[in-house]
Amino acid sequence: MADVTRGERTVRLFAQVISNPTKKYTVADLMELLDIPESERRNVQRDMRFLSEMDAGRYILQESVGRTYYYSSALQNADRLLFPNFENTMLHFVFLRRIANIYPATSEIVTQLLERIENSLPPKEKKSIRQLGEELNSKILFMGTPPDFEEDSSEKIRVILQAIHDHRKIEVEYITENSCKKSTRIPLMIIVYENDLYVGCESEKMVEHTYTLKFRRIKTVKLSKQTFVEKPLVVDKLRRQVVSGAAFMSGQEPKLENVEIEFDGHVKLFLEENPFNRSMRIYNGRGDKILVKLKAENNQMLFNWVVSFSDVARVIKPAALKQKLSKYADYLKKIYG
Repeated sequence: MADVTRGERTVRLFAQVISNPTKKYTVADLMELLDIPESERRNVQRDMRFLSEMDAGRYILQESVGRTYYYSSALQNADRLLFPNFENTMLHFVFLRRIANIYPATSEIVTQLLERIENSLPPKEKKSIRQLGEELNSKILFMGTPPDFEEDSSEKIRVILQAIHDHRKIEVEYITENSCKKSTRIPLMIIVYENDLYVGCESEKMVEHTYTLKFRRIKTVKLSKQTFVEKPLVVDKLRRQVVSGAAFMSGQEPKLENVEIEFDGHVKLFLEENPFNRSMRIYNGRGDKILVKLKAENNQMLFNWVVSFSDVARVIKPAALKQKLSKYADYLKKIYG
């Protein structure tokens, strides 16, 4: 189990304990079972302490015998447990289930684990999870690669999801280049995009305008007493902006254009695994070339994507994108000769 992220390691530790409700494990036991090297012992100790403290020990029990700690599942009798703040648990549950399949290394474990936890819950709480999932799934969008979570992300996600669900504004302390700004925001959805989480918001100052907050720049967030009325047209507009990339790089309403790019054939597999957006299609081109067609806004995001392929891509249209690339080539020649 070498070279894994903390998140993956923690999920595997969590799954091992929860999936064996009659057993107790020491840190040494878990390291041996999961083939974790000795050099990671302190990290595993930290992970298990975090898991045993999560939601006040609701999932993992910690017991000590002398100087040795034992960990076991707290869910073996979940059908007889009362959850004093079950809504918090449900919000985490819905978010995990929604994003599980974007983590290939742990998706099966997460899915099985969530099913196991759900099956052990009383019927009333099972129904609550399903209803909450139906309401929130459309408000959690993901495109591109998985996000890197910070240490305190879980609580921030819970607060934001609760605000979206309850139609309540949030009070955010947000880090900018020059300061740390406190303000009230209207959260509409959580977006997973290219290694980052974003919160899609409606503008309070400009009618029907939207914007995104980068999640890692949110220093603090709490629920406001103020409520808001969700506008379906604004939510649909934000969703279109996310799909086109306009939510991160350009104006309010994306102006989609037909884009055609010729690529060297050897990048076909990479393009299939990493499409620019959902509209992208790949066709056989001339010789050993392939032709890529998509609908996208001619913005900085598209420009950066094309440039990242260096000399294996040739833009056929739109003409405006070709002109941007030509000017960039002139710039490079001027700087580097």
